[in-house]
Parts: sequence; C-alpha cells; structure tokens
Amino acid sequence: MGSSSGGTAPSGDKNRASFPEFFQKLRKRHIIETLAAFIGGGWLLVEVVERLLVGHYRFPEETIDLTVVSVIGALLATIVWRWFRSAEKRPGNVKLEVLLVPLILLATLAIDLAILLKILGIPGKTLLVAAVALCLGIVWVILKLSQWAAAPSSSSVERVQAPAESLTPTPAVPEKSIVVLPFADLSPQKDQEYFCDGMTEEIITDLSHVHDLLVISRSSAMTFRGSSKTVREIARDLNVHYVMEGAVSARPGTISGSPPSSSTPRTMPTSGPRNIPARSMTCLIFRRKSPGPLSMPSRSS
Repeated sequence: MGSSSGGTAPSGDKNRASFPEFFQKLRKRHIIETLAAFIGGGWLLVEVVERLLVGHYRFPEETIDLTVVSVIGALLATIVWRWFRSAEKRPGNVKLEVLLVPLILLATLAIDLAILLKILGIPGKTLLVAAVALCLGIVWVILKLSQWAAAPSSSSVERVQAPAESLTPTPAVPEKSIVVLPFADLSPQKDQEYFCDGMTEEIITDLSHVHDLLVISRSSAMTFRGSSKTVREIARDLNVHYVMEGAVSARPGTISGSPPSSSTPRTMPTSGPRNIPARSMTCLIFRRKSPGPLSMPSRSS
C-alpha cells in the first residue's frame, strides 16, 4: 500500500506541474482570447440568424446549422494557425499550420455545401461532395509534403552559407587614401560653419590634384559631421588609410585653423597649388585684411 502510493506521487506532481506550463502556452499564443472572441461572436451570430433570418424572414432551419458549422470551422482553423505558428522548434521545413488549415477549411466548405444542397432540395449529392473534398485534401497533402521534401532545410542552408561568408575577402585599404572630415567650429558665436565647410572643400579639392592619392568625396565626408565615431571607425567605414580632422576658431582680427585638442592630424605628403608638406598643418593663420576676403599668407607649425 505504502509503496504504491509513493510510486504514483511523482507522476501526479508532474501532471500538476505540466498544467500551468500548458496554460502559459495557451496565453502566450492567444488561444484563450481567440476562444472567448469566437464563443461570444459565434453565439451572437447564431442568435441573429435564428431570430432574424429564420424566425422573421422564414429562412430554412438548416441555415442555423450552416452558421454553426462555419463558425466552428473558422474557430478550429484559427486555433491551429495560432498554435503551430508560434511553435519555437520546427522539424526541418515542415509547417503544420500550412498543411492543416486548408484541410480544415476544405472540410468546413464541404459540409456547408452539403447543407446548402439540402436546403435547395438537391438530394443525392452529399456523397459526391464528400468524395471531391477528400480527393482535394489528399492532393493538397501530397503537394505540400513533396515541396517540403524537395526544399533544403534551414540548417543545411546555414552550413552552406557560413563558409561562403567566411571566404569573402575583405577589401584592402589603399595606402595612399585620405578623408578630410568637416572642420569643427570652435568660435564663441558658432558662426563660422560656412567658413569651416569652405576650408574642408578647398583642402579636398587641393588633395584631389595629387597623383595616386585617393581622396574621399566631400559628400561622403560631410556625413560624419558631428559623428561620435572614432577616427579608426571612420577610416574602417570609408576604407581609407589616413583621416584628417581640424577645427576653426575666431579671434578679433584673426581666424585660426588647427587640429582638435583631442587628437593629432593625420595627413599625407602632398604637392599641389598650396604645397602643404606632411604634418605641417598644426595651425594655419588666416588674417583678415580690411576690407576684403580672408587670405592665407602664412602658416606656423
């Protein structure tokens, strides 16, 4: 007596533990809400058909059967779709909801058609409707099973694609390549942005005349204005070897351009109209002549 009760206790605990887990699955897949909606909506629809169509307009009583079968078929199809669609683990390419939902709808349609033929007074067609529905269901099952058998599984596709991605060569960074980032406006009034853009564009234009030097276009460089990326990240994104950055600050009578205090400039040796040597752009002084535009008579290192 004692041993038998002790042996059945674990199975009872297991059943009690599995019920909350099953209930959680029902809630997660919205099965309970679906049941409540179909029960309430189906009951209301049947009441309307019974009281309005059958009771008032004298429709045949089989109309109620037609409504009930349609509601039950739609409910079963929806529950099957929600249950299997939310399944986390699937064996290969098999999707049971794609297989079962059309079969449920086909069976519902066959029953509705048989009831409709009975309402119209066409006897002897029920067996024919059932046979046609059965044949269509078998054809559908064979078609889907053959498609799933012919399609490769997702795991095999991942195994095939993974080596291909690993073998893809990364493009080599050209040694003679540079991007000139938009100069920062350090003036107190923050009113030198137009001048900063002009400086950036002029430097890009001058560097583009250097033979065998790849210079990133102004439009691509301007996308990094105010970016929080580091110099290494920008160089990797643009696939360049050098990154040039700077800042402009205005003082009474002068406007100076210099590299930001947080980093040092990275420039390539250049030869062009301005002949700026390598690493010499530590500070460029632009003196304002009165009146007239800004000029660049001298530079200090």
